[in-house]
Amino acid sequence: MEKQLTQPPPRQLDNLEWVGGHPALDFINTVHAWLGEQPGEEYLHGFPELLRWSRMAGLIGPNGTRALDAGGAAAQAKAHRAALALRADLHRLFHAVAGGRPLDQAALDRVTAVLRDTVAWRRITAEGGNICCGWDFTGAPPAAILGPVVWQAVELLERGPLDRIKECPYDGGCGWLFIDTSKNRSRTWCSMKTCGTLAKVRRFRARQA
Repeated sequence: MEKQLTQPPPRQLDNLEWVGGHPALDFINTVHAWLGEQPGEEYLHGFPELLRWSRMAGLIGPNGTRALDAGGAAAQAKAHRAALALRADLHRLFHAVAGGRPLDQAALDRVTAVLRDTVAWRRITAEGGNICCGWDFTGAPPAAILGPVVWQAVELLERGPLDRIKECPYDGGCGWLFIDTSKNRSRTWCSMKTCGTLAKVRRFRARQA
């Protein structure tokens, strides 16, 4: 008897797979899908989710969380809108990278503007002869939360490995982005637990039909 395959449960923020291999790509992957079924389904519904995701990603700590959470509702809503706009620009850029296409200069300019607006909260310290780079959000507005992720994104664009960035394929995939760290660069899906399983389900149903 042929094994029956079941579809995986819907993605949610609390149990979201971290498949990007880099914080900037995992940030882009905070929608259910960029293509295919249910594109654009949102998982960062507001600033609290953005703050929680940043903690989960290890981009901010408890002190930063408290500082950024102290902003007013209007400022937090503005920061959330800015985060979604940044995510769209980062997707535009890394989608082009994955496809071997030229990068959109307007998107690069907007990312640069976010970098410039948040760099004030970047801190470089020397501890025991070691240089430490981090963030101090004391007195920072909620929009400063974009600093760590935009910094990570720019470093990835500058240093790569851009040639290993892939996109979960159009044929049954979700469009999530990831770094293929496999030795022979053979990884196809964002995750075998989600899109890889869905592909198996479709092939199984096609055979049954």
